[in-house]
Amino acid sequence: MSALLALPSVAQSDPVELKVMYASPSHKRFHDPLAAAFMKKHPDVKVTYLAPASTYPEGHEKILRGAVTGNLPDVWYSGYTFVPELCERLGKEGKIVDLTPLIAAEGKEWASSNYKDATLALGQVNGRQCAMPVTMSTPIVFFNKDLVAKAGGDPANFPRDWNGLIGLSQKISATGLGDGLSYAVNEWGDDWLWQNLILNFGGTIMDPAKTKVTFGDAAGEKAVDLIKRLVTEDKMPILNEDQAIQQFVAGKLGIVVASTAEIRGMDQAVGGKFEFGTAPYPKGSGLAAGGSAAVILSTDEAKQKLAWEWIKFVTGPEGQEIVVKGSGYMPTNKRALASDRLGKFYSENPDWTTSVKQTDIAKPWFGYPGGAGARIWEQQKIIISDIMRDQTSPKEGLARMVAKTEELIKR
Repeated sequence: MSALLALPSVAQSDPVELKVMYASPSHKRFHDPLAAAFMKKHPDVKVTYLAPASTYPEGHEKILRGAVTGNLPDVWYSGYTFVPELCERLGKEGKIVDLTPLIAAEGKEWASSNYKDATLALGQVNGRQCAMPVTMSTPIVFFNKDLVAKAGGDPANFPRDWNGLIGLSQKISATGLGDGLSYAVNEWGDDWLWQNLILNFGGTIMDPAKTKVTFGDAAGEKAVDLIKRLVTEDKMPILNEDQAIQQFVAGKLGIVVASTAEIRGMDQAVGGKFEFGTAPYPKGSGLAAGGSAAVILSTDEAKQKLAWEWIKFVTGPEGQEIVVKGSGYMPTNKRALASDRLGKFYSENPDWTTSVKQTDIAKPWFGYPGGAGARIWEQQKIIISDIMRDQTSPKEGLARMVAKTEELIKR
C-alpha cells in the first residue's frame, strides 16, 4: 500500500536536468535528435543545451571563466586541441571528472569492443581518460563533378596530390564558370587546417616535451610555399569557411577543402543542382583529427553518474549513428559500423566514407601548453594572410610565425 501511495509523487516529480554545452550552432541538427533519443529512453531526464559557442576556442575560454565563477555545464564537448589544457588546469582544482574508473567499472571488454585505442587516445591526458571522443573528422576534398568535367578533368580519376589539384583548379578557373579551389586556412576558426598542412608534410608542431616549436623546418617551408602557390598560381579567392561553402553549393566553386562534417549540409544545400563528390586529402604523412570529446564538469555525484550515462549513449552505436547521419563526421564507436547501423548506409553513400578511410593516418590535434592556443592562432592567421596577400615572403612569414608562437607560449 505504501508503495502504491508513493507512485503519484514519483510520477509528478520534475525530471532531473542535465546541462550540456557544445560548439558550432549548426551542429544543432544532430545534437537535438541525440537529446530526443536519450530522453525517450530516460523519461525522468531533461537534457538542456546551453547556448552553443561559435567556435572551440570561444567555448574553451568560456569554460575556463566558468571554472572561476562556478558557472559550468554538466557536460562540455571540448575541441581535441584544448583537451590537455582543460584536463590539467581543471584537474588540479578537482573540477573535471577522471573517466578512467568509470570505464573500468563497465567491464574488461567494454572499451575494446566499442572504441579503437587510437580513438580513445584523443581524449587521454597523462595516462588518464579525461574525455570521450564524440565527433571525429579529417579534412577531405569536395568537388563539383560538373565543373571538373567541363574543365576537361575526370571526376572518376580525381587528383590525389597538391600539384594535380592546383592544375585542375586552374583549368576550372579558365572556363569562366567559377573559381577553382578554396583552402580557407587563414580564415578558419582555429588552426586545424594549418596543423593539417604541417602533419601532412611530415612535420610536428612542437617537440614531445613541448619546449620548442618545430614547424619552422622543411615541413613548415612546404606548407607556407603551398599557401603562396594557392594564391599566385591558382588565383584562389580569399574566402572564409562559410563563404567558400556558400560559393560551392551555388555551383560557383569547383573544389573546396573542408571538414567531412559538412557532407550532410552539402547534400541538403546543393539539393540536386549539380553532382558533387568527395576525395581524400592530398597524400601525405598524417592528418590532425578534428572534432570534440565530452568531459564531465559537474561536482554533484548524482549528476556525474547521469552525465556518464549520457556520454555512453552519445558515443555508443545508436548515438554515433545519429551523429554521423546528421553531419558526416566519422563514427567514434566501432559497433556503429555494423550492417544494421552505418554499414548499409555507407555502402549506399560511398562519398561519406572518404574520411573513414583516412582513420589510419589521423593523429591528435596538437594543443599548445599554457592555454596559449587561441591567442597563438589569432596571430598565426594574420601572418598567413600576409603571406597570401604578398605582404611578406613565405620564408619570412614562417620565421615570424615561429617567433610569435614561442613568444606567446613563454608569456
